[in-house]
Amino acid sequence: MLGAPLAATITRMPTLIKHVRVFDGVEVVDADCVLIQGDQIVMVSRNLSAPTGCVVVEGGGGTLLPGFIDAHVHTPDQGTLNEAAAALRQALRFGVTTMLCMGCRYPEFVAQLKTLKEPDLCDLRSAGIVASVDGSHPTQFFDYYPTLHGAGEVESFIDARVREGSDYLKIIIEDSSVIGKSTPFISSEVSTAVAAQAHSHGLLVVAHAQSRRFVEQAIESGVDGLAHQYVDQPLTPEFAQVLKSAGVFVVMTLAVYHSREGAKLANDPRLNPKIDARWRDILCDSVNGQGQFREYALAAVRLLRDAGIPILAGSDAANPGTTYGASMHHELELLVRGGLTTAEALTAATMAPAKHFRLRDRGRIVPGLRADLVLVQGDPTTDIDATRSIQDVWRNGIRLRR
Repeated sequence: MLGAPLAATITRMPTLIKHVRVFDGVEVVDADCVLIQGDQIVMVSRNLSAPTGCVVVEGGGGTLLPGFIDAHVHTPDQGTLNEAAAALRQALRFGVTTMLCMGCRYPEFVAQLKTLKEPDLCDLRSAGIVASVDGSHPTQFFDYYPTLHGAGEVESFIDARVREGSDYLKIIIEDSSVIGKSTPFISSEVSTAVAAQAHSHGLLVVAHAQSRRFVEQAIESGVDGLAHQYVDQPLTPEFAQVLKSAGVFVVMTLAVYHSREGAKLANDPRLNPKIDARWRDILCDSVNGQGQFREYALAAVRLLRDAGIPILAGSDAANPGTTYGASMHHELELLVRGGLTTAEALTAATMAPAKHFRLRDRGRIVPGLRADLVLVQGDPTTDIDATRSIQDVWRNGIRLRR
Protein backbone atom coordinates (compact mmCIF):
# COMPACT_ATOMS: atom_id res chain seq x y z
CA MET A 1 0.00 0.00 0.00
CA LEU A 2 1.34 3.42 -0.97
CA GLY A 3 0.27 5.31 2.12
CA ALA A 4 0.07 4.13 5.67
CA PRO A 5 -3.53 4.25 6.94
CA LEU A 6 -4.41 6.94 9.41
CA ALA A 7 -5.21 5.75 12.88
CA ALA A 8 -8.96 6.15 13.33
CA THR A 9 -10.81 6.24 16.59
CA ILE A 10 -14.30 4.87 15.99
CA THR A 11 -16.81 5.85 18.62
CA ARG A 12 -20.53 6.43 18.72
CA MET A 13 -20.30 8.34 21.99
CA PRO A 14 -21.16 12.05 21.69
CA THR A 15 -18.29 14.37 20.73
CA LEU A 16 -18.20 18.03 21.68
CA ILE A 17 -15.85 20.28 19.71
CA LYS A 18 -15.45 23.49 21.65
CA HIS A 19 -13.66 26.85 21.54
CA VAL A 20 -13.85 27.08 17.77
CA ARG A 21 -14.92 29.58 15.16
CA VAL A 22 -17.66 27.91 13.11
CA PHE A 23 -17.89 28.50 9.37
CA ASP A 24 -21.09 26.73 8.40
CA GLY A 25 -20.48 26.54 4.64
CA VAL A 26 -21.73 30.06 3.95
CA GLU A 27 -20.64 32.28 6.83
CA VAL A 28 -19.22 32.40 10.32
CA VAL A 29 -22.10 31.73 12.72
CA ASP A 30 -22.68 32.78 16.32
CA ALA A 31 -21.40 29.59 17.88
CA ASP A 32 -18.23 28.24 19.45
CA CYS A 33 -19.25 24.61 19.97
CA VAL A 34 -20.48 21.76 17.79
CA LEU A 35 -21.92 18.56 19.22
CA ILE A 36 -21.93 15.40 17.14
CA GLN A 37 -23.62 12.10 17.88
CA GLY A 38 -22.93 9.04 15.77
CA ASP A 39 -22.56 10.23 12.18
CA GLN A 40 -24.55 13.46 12.56
CA ILE A 41 -24.22 17.02 13.76
CA VAL A 42 -26.82 17.48 16.51
CA MET A 43 -26.16 20.95 17.91
CA VAL A 44 -24.34 24.16 16.95
CA SER A 45 -24.31 26.76 19.69
CA ARG A 46 -22.32 28.67 22.29
CA ASN A 47 -21.01 27.40 25.62
CA LEU A 48 -22.44 23.93 25.31
CA SER A 49 -21.99 21.58 28.25
CA ALA A 50 -20.59 18.16 27.50
CA PRO A 51 -23.10 15.33 27.97
CA THR A 52 -22.16 12.46 30.25
CA GLY A 53 -19.51 10.28 28.66
CA CYS A 54 -18.89 12.82 25.90
CA VAL A 55 -15.54 13.03 24.11
CA VAL A 56 -14.39 16.65 24.32
CA VAL A 57 -12.12 18.09 21.62
CA GLU A 58 -10.43 21.39 22.43
CA GLY A 59 -10.39 23.57 19.30
CA GLY A 60 -7.97 26.12 20.72
CA GLY A 61 -9.60 29.01 18.91
CA GLY A 62 -9.24 27.39 15.50
CA THR A 63 -11.89 27.22 12.80
CA LEU A 64 -14.31 24.36 12.21
CA LEU A 65 -15.38 23.92 8.59
CA PRO A 66 -17.53 21.46 6.68
CA GLY A 67 -15.45 18.74 5.05
CA PHE A 68 -14.13 19.86 1.68
CA ILE A 69 -15.72 18.47 -1.48
CA ASP A 70 -13.38 18.31 -4.49
CA ALA A 71 -15.74 18.68 -7.43
CA HIS A 72 -13.32 17.43 -10.10
CA VAL A 73 -10.88 14.55 -9.71
CA HIS A 74 -9.97 11.42 -11.64
CA THR A 75 -9.71 8.38 -9.41
CA PRO A 76 -6.85 6.02 -10.33
CA ASP A 77 -8.45 2.86 -11.70
CA GLN A 78 -5.62 1.07 -13.50
CA GLY A 79 -3.60 -0.13 -10.51
CA THR A 80 -4.54 -2.19 -7.50
CA LEU A 81 -7.44 -1.45 -5.21
CA ASN A 82 -4.96 -0.62 -2.46
CA GLU A 83 -3.22 1.94 -4.68
CA ALA A 84 -6.54 3.58 -5.53
CA ALA A 85 -7.56 3.56 -1.87
CA ALA A 86 -4.31 5.39 -1.09
CA ALA A 87 -5.63 8.32 -3.15
CA LEU A 88 -8.81 8.47 -1.06
CA ARG A 89 -6.75 8.11 2.10
CA GLN A 90 -4.45 10.97 1.12
CA ALA A 91 -7.38 13.20 0.22
CA LEU A 92 -8.89 12.73 3.66
CA ARG A 93 -5.63 13.70 5.35
CA PHE A 94 -6.12 17.12 3.79
CA GLY A 95 -9.73 17.50 4.89
CA VAL A 96 -11.33 16.43 1.59
CA THR A 97 -14.15 14.25 2.86
CA THR A 98 -15.80 13.78 -0.56
CA MET A 99 -14.30 13.51 -4.05
CA LEU A 100 -16.32 13.72 -7.25
CA CYS A 101 -14.67 11.66 -9.99
CA MET A 102 -15.22 13.13 -13.45
CA GLY A 103 -14.65 10.03 -15.50
CA CYS A 104 -12.94 6.66 -15.29
CA ARG A 105 -12.07 3.72 -17.51
CA TYR A 106 -13.26 0.88 -15.31
CA PRO A 107 -16.53 1.66 -13.52
CA GLU A 108 -16.62 -1.79 -11.92
CA PHE A 109 -13.28 -1.01 -10.24
CA VAL A 110 -14.54 2.35 -9.00
CA ALA A 111 -17.70 0.63 -7.74
CA GLN A 112 -15.50 -1.61 -5.57
CA LEU A 113 -13.60 1.43 -4.33
CA LYS A 114 -16.84 3.18 -3.38
CA THR A 115 -17.90 0.25 -1.22
CA LEU A 116 -14.74 0.17 0.93
CA LYS A 117 -15.65 0.74 4.58
CA GLU A 118 -12.29 1.84 5.97
CA PRO A 119 -12.90 4.94 8.12
CA ASP A 120 -9.79 6.74 6.83
CA LEU A 121 -10.98 7.01 3.21
CA CYS A 122 -12.91 9.96 1.81
CA ASP A 123 -16.31 9.36 0.25
CA LEU A 124 -16.32 8.91 -3.53
CA ARG A 125 -18.89 9.65 -6.25
CA SER A 126 -18.24 9.07 -9.95
CA ALA A 127 -19.45 9.85 -13.45
CA GLY A 128 -18.12 6.50 -14.63
CA ILE A 129 -17.66 6.23 -18.40
CA VAL A 130 -18.01 9.65 -20.03
CA ALA A 131 -20.02 10.28 -23.20
CA SER A 132 -17.64 10.81 -26.14
CA VAL A 133 -16.96 9.82 -29.75
CA ASP A 134 -14.17 7.79 -31.37
CA GLY A 135 -10.87 9.64 -31.47
CA SER A 136 -11.87 12.26 -28.94
CA HIS A 137 -10.61 12.89 -25.44
CA PRO A 138 -10.41 10.49 -23.51
CA THR A 139 -10.16 7.81 -26.21
CA GLN A 140 -6.73 9.21 -27.14
CA PHE A 141 -5.38 7.81 -23.87
CA PHE A 142 -6.96 4.34 -23.78
CA ASP A 143 -6.97 1.42 -26.21
CA TYR A 144 -10.61 0.75 -25.44
CA TYR A 145 -13.31 3.14 -24.32
CA PRO A 146 -17.07 2.89 -25.04
CA THR A 147 -18.10 5.67 -27.42
CA LEU A 148 -21.16 6.94 -29.26
CA HIS A 149 -21.61 6.66 -33.01
CA GLY A 150 -24.90 8.48 -33.31
CA ALA A 151 -28.07 9.52 -31.53
CA GLY A 152 -29.51 6.04 -31.98
CA GLU A 153 -27.00 4.65 -29.47
CA VAL A 154 -27.68 7.20 -26.73
CA GLU A 155 -30.45 5.33 -24.92
CA SER A 156 -28.44 2.12 -24.57
CA PHE A 157 -25.31 4.08 -23.60
CA ILE A 158 -27.09 5.90 -20.77
CA ASP A 159 -28.82 2.70 -19.64
CA ALA A 160 -25.39 1.08 -19.31
CA ARG A 161 -24.11 3.98 -17.20
CA VAL A 162 -27.12 3.70 -14.91
CA ARG A 163 -26.53 -0.05 -14.48
CA GLU A 164 -22.88 0.61 -13.67
CA GLY A 165 -23.87 3.02 -10.93
CA SER A 166 -22.84 6.41 -12.34
CA ASP A 167 -23.83 9.09 -9.85
CA TYR A 168 -24.02 11.73 -12.61
CA LEU A 169 -22.98 11.92 -16.24
CA LYS A 170 -20.11 13.71 -17.94
CA ILE A 171 -20.08 14.51 -21.63
CA ILE A 172 -17.02 15.50 -23.69
CA ILE A 173 -17.86 18.34 -26.10
CA GLU A 174 -14.42 19.28 -27.39
CA ASP A 175 -12.15 19.12 -30.45
CA SER A 176 -8.90 19.52 -28.43
CA SER A 177 -7.93 22.64 -30.38
CA VAL A 178 -7.27 24.39 -27.09
CA ILE A 179 -4.25 22.10 -26.62
CA GLY A 180 -3.13 22.33 -30.24
CA LYS A 181 -4.77 19.15 -31.54
CA SER A 182 -7.64 18.35 -33.85
CA THR A 183 -9.93 15.53 -32.80
CA PRO A 184 -13.48 14.46 -33.66
CA PHE A 185 -16.17 15.97 -31.48
CA ILE A 186 -19.69 15.05 -30.53
CA SER A 187 -22.48 16.58 -32.61
CA SER A 188 -25.16 18.86 -31.22
CA GLU A 189 -27.78 16.24 -32.02
CA VAL A 190 -25.98 13.61 -29.95
CA SER A 191 -25.03 15.89 -27.05
CA THR A 192 -28.64 17.08 -26.78
CA ALA A 193 -29.88 13.49 -26.81
CA VAL A 194 -27.34 12.52 -24.14
CA ALA A 195 -28.42 15.31 -21.81
CA ALA A 196 -32.10 14.56 -22.29
CA GLN A 197 -31.69 10.81 -21.76
CA ALA A 198 -29.51 11.28 -18.68
CA HIS A 199 -32.04 13.72 -17.23
CA SER A 200 -34.80 11.17 -17.83
CA HIS A 201 -32.93 8.90 -15.39
CA GLY A 202 -32.50 11.73 -12.89
CA LEU A 203 -28.78 12.13 -13.62
CA LEU A 204 -27.04 15.48 -13.44
CA VAL A 205 -25.07 16.26 -16.63
CA VAL A 206 -21.68 17.97 -16.58
CA ALA A 207 -19.81 18.99 -19.74
CA HIS A 208 -16.08 19.03 -20.48
CA ALA A 209 -15.80 21.96 -22.91
CA GLN A 210 -12.65 24.09 -22.83
CA SER A 211 -13.47 26.27 -25.83
CA ARG A 212 -16.21 28.86 -25.86
CA ARG A 213 -17.99 27.49 -28.92
CA PHE A 214 -18.28 24.09 -27.27
CA VAL A 215 -19.56 25.71 -24.08
CA GLU A 216 -22.25 27.24 -26.25
CA GLN A 217 -23.08 23.77 -27.58
CA ALA A 218 -23.14 22.38 -24.05
CA ILE A 219 -25.60 25.06 -22.96
CA GLU A 220 -27.82 24.47 -25.98
CA SER A 221 -27.73 20.75 -25.20
CA GLY A 222 -29.13 21.39 -21.73
CA VAL A 223 -26.24 20.47 -19.42
CA ASP A 224 -26.35 21.38 -15.74
CA GLY A 225 -22.75 22.40 -15.24
CA LEU A 226 -19.31 22.86 -16.75
CA ALA A 227 -16.40 20.70 -15.58
CA HIS A 228 -13.93 23.51 -16.46
CA GLN A 229 -13.89 27.18 -17.25
CA TYR A 230 -13.15 27.54 -20.97
CA VAL A 231 -9.67 28.85 -21.78
CA ASP A 232 -9.42 29.39 -25.53
CA GLN A 233 -10.31 33.07 -25.05
CA PRO A 234 -11.14 35.45 -22.20
CA LEU A 235 -14.56 35.31 -20.59
CA THR A 236 -16.54 38.48 -21.28
CA PRO A 237 -19.21 40.05 -19.06
CA GLU A 238 -21.70 39.46 -21.86
CA PHE A 239 -21.01 35.74 -22.04
CA ALA A 240 -21.04 35.50 -18.27
CA GLN A 241 -24.66 36.63 -18.51
CA VAL A 242 -25.29 33.86 -21.04
CA LEU A 243 -23.99 31.36 -18.51
CA LYS A 244 -26.13 32.94 -15.81
CA SER A 245 -29.25 32.72 -17.96
CA ALA A 246 -28.49 29.07 -18.72
CA GLY A 247 -28.40 28.29 -14.98
CA VAL A 248 -25.17 26.31 -15.14
CA PHE A 249 -22.49 26.04 -12.46
CA VAL A 250 -18.76 26.13 -13.23
CA VAL A 251 -16.06 23.95 -11.66
CA MET A 252 -13.01 26.18 -11.99
CA THR A 253 -10.10 23.65 -11.92
CA LEU A 254 -7.64 26.50 -11.42
CA ALA A 255 -5.13 24.16 -9.78
CA VAL A 256 -4.56 22.16 -12.97
CA TYR A 257 -4.29 25.37 -15.01
CA HIS A 258 -1.63 26.54 -12.54
CA SER A 259 0.23 23.23 -12.54
CA ARG A 260 3.61 24.96 -12.56
CA GLU A 261 2.92 25.91 -8.93
CA GLY A 262 2.63 22.25 -7.93
CA ALA A 263 6.25 21.96 -6.82
CA LYS A 264 5.79 24.90 -4.46
CA LEU A 265 2.75 23.17 -3.00
CA ALA A 266 4.75 19.96 -2.55
CA ASN A 267 7.38 21.85 -0.58
CA ASP A 268 4.95 23.43 1.87
CA PRO A 269 6.01 21.92 5.22
CA ARG A 270 2.38 21.70 6.34
CA LEU A 271 1.50 19.58 3.32
CA ASN A 272 4.63 17.70 2.30
CA PRO A 273 4.61 15.02 5.04
CA LYS A 274 1.06 13.97 4.16
CA ILE A 275 1.69 13.42 0.42
CA ASP A 276 2.52 9.90 -0.75
CA ALA A 277 5.71 9.64 -2.82
CA ARG A 278 3.82 8.49 -5.93
CA TRP A 279 1.56 11.51 -5.95
CA ARG A 280 4.35 13.91 -4.96
CA ASP A 281 6.18 13.13 -8.20
CA ILE A 282 3.03 13.92 -10.21
CA LEU A 283 2.46 17.10 -8.21
CA CYS A 284 5.96 18.32 -9.11
CA ASP A 285 5.55 17.37 -12.80
CA SER A 286 4.02 20.58 -14.14
CA VAL A 287 2.73 21.20 -17.67
CA ASN A 288 4.52 23.85 -19.72
CA GLY A 289 2.96 26.43 -22.01
CA GLN A 290 -0.24 27.09 -20.09
CA GLY A 291 0.16 30.84 -19.66
CA GLN A 292 -3.05 31.49 -21.58
CA PHE A 293 -4.95 28.97 -19.47
CA ARG A 294 -3.73 30.53 -16.23
CA GLU A 295 -4.55 34.06 -17.37
CA TYR A 296 -7.99 33.40 -18.81
CA ALA A 297 -9.17 31.04 -16.07
CA LEU A 298 -8.05 33.27 -13.22
CA ALA A 299 -9.56 36.39 -14.81
CA ALA A 300 -12.89 34.55 -15.21
CA VAL A 301 -13.35 34.12 -11.45
CA ARG A 302 -14.42 37.68 -10.71
CA LEU A 303 -16.66 37.90 -13.79
CA LEU A 304 -18.44 34.68 -12.87
CA ARG A 305 -18.82 35.86 -9.28
CA ASP A 306 -20.19 39.25 -10.32
CA ALA A 307 -22.69 37.56 -12.65
CA GLY A 308 -23.94 35.37 -9.79
CA ILE A 309 -22.85 32.08 -11.37
CA PRO A 310 -22.25 29.24 -8.89
CA ILE A 311 -18.51 28.55 -8.63
CA LEU A 312 -17.30 25.15 -7.44
CA ALA A 313 -13.78 24.20 -6.38
CA GLY A 314 -12.20 21.29 -8.22
CA SER A 315 -8.53 20.35 -8.53
CA ASP A 316 -8.59 17.91 -11.51
CA ALA A 317 -6.27 15.65 -9.51
CA ALA A 318 -4.17 13.74 -10.34
CA ASN A 319 -3.13 15.43 -13.57
CA PRO A 320 0.44 16.76 -13.69
CA GLY A 321 0.92 19.51 -11.13
CA THR A 322 -1.94 18.33 -8.90
CA THR A 323 -2.55 15.71 -6.26
CA TYR A 324 -5.39 14.39 -4.14
CA GLY A 325 -6.35 16.58 -1.21
CA ALA A 326 -3.39 18.96 -1.16
CA SER A 327 -4.44 20.57 -4.45
CA MET A 328 -7.78 21.55 -2.92
CA HIS A 329 -5.84 24.01 -0.75
CA HIS A 330 -4.13 25.32 -3.90
CA GLU A 331 -7.54 25.70 -5.56
CA LEU A 332 -8.85 27.68 -2.59
CA GLU A 333 -5.86 30.03 -2.68
CA LEU A 334 -6.31 30.54 -6.44
CA LEU A 335 -10.02 31.29 -6.07
CA VAL A 336 -9.16 34.08 -3.67
CA ARG A 337 -6.37 35.26 -5.96
CA GLY A 338 -8.94 35.39 -8.75
CA GLY A 339 -11.35 37.59 -6.83
CA LEU A 340 -13.51 35.57 -4.46
CA THR A 341 -13.69 36.53 -0.82
CA THR A 342 -12.28 33.95 1.54
CA ALA A 343 -15.81 32.99 2.61
CA GLU A 344 -16.89 32.59 -1.02
CA ALA A 345 -13.89 30.36 -1.72
CA LEU A 346 -14.71 28.18 1.28
CA THR A 347 -18.32 27.94 0.11
CA ALA A 348 -17.05 26.83 -3.32
CA ALA A 349 -15.42 23.85 -1.61
CA THR A 350 -18.26 22.97 0.79
CA MET A 351 -21.87 24.10 0.43
CA ALA A 352 -21.77 24.81 -3.33
CA PRO A 353 -20.67 21.38 -4.59
CA ALA A 354 -22.98 19.68 -2.09
CA LYS A 355 -25.90 21.74 -3.36
CA HIS A 356 -25.24 21.45 -7.08
CA PHE A 357 -24.33 17.74 -7.01
CA ARG A 358 -27.39 17.03 -4.85
CA LEU A 359 -25.43 15.78 -1.86
CA ARG A 360 -28.12 16.93 0.54
CA ASP A 361 -26.59 15.31 3.61
CA ARG A 362 -23.33 17.29 3.72
CA GLY A 363 -21.55 20.56 2.90
CA ARG A 364 -22.89 22.56 5.86
CA ILE A 365 -22.45 22.60 9.62
CA VAL A 366 -26.09 22.43 10.64
CA PRO A 367 -27.97 19.93 12.83
CA GLY A 368 -29.11 16.82 11.00
CA LEU A 369 -26.32 16.71 8.41
CA ARG A 370 -23.35 14.34 8.28
CA ALA A 371 -20.52 15.10 10.64
CA ASP A 372 -17.95 15.64 7.87
CA LEU A 373 -15.78 18.28 9.49
CA VAL A 374 -12.34 19.86 9.30
CA LEU A 375 -10.70 21.72 12.17
CA VAL A 376 -7.87 24.05 11.17
CA GLN A 377 -5.61 26.29 13.17
CA GLY A 378 -6.12 29.97 12.51
CA ASP A 379 -8.86 31.72 10.59
CA PRO A 380 -9.26 30.91 6.88
CA THR A 381 -12.12 33.41 6.67
CA THR A 382 -9.48 36.13 6.90
CA ASP A 383 -6.47 34.21 5.52
CA ILE A 384 -7.28 31.35 3.14
CA ASP A 385 -3.79 29.93 3.66
CA ALA A 386 -4.91 28.77 7.12
CA THR A 387 -6.78 25.80 5.59
CA ARG A 388 -3.40 24.11 5.19
CA SER A 389 -2.90 23.95 8.97
CA ILE A 390 -5.18 20.99 9.65
CA GLN A 391 -5.64 19.93 13.25
CA ASP A 392 -8.42 17.33 12.96
CA VAL A 393 -10.72 15.70 10.44
CA TRP A 394 -14.02 13.90 10.99
CA ARG A 395 -15.63 11.86 8.27
CA ASN A 396 -19.12 10.55 8.94
CA GLY A 397 -18.66 11.32 12.61
CA ILE A 398 -15.40 9.39 12.94
CA ARG A 399 -12.39 11.38 14.10
CA LEU A 400 -9.10 10.70 12.36
CA ARG A 401 -5.97 11.06 14.44
CA ARG A 402 -2.51 11.69 13.07
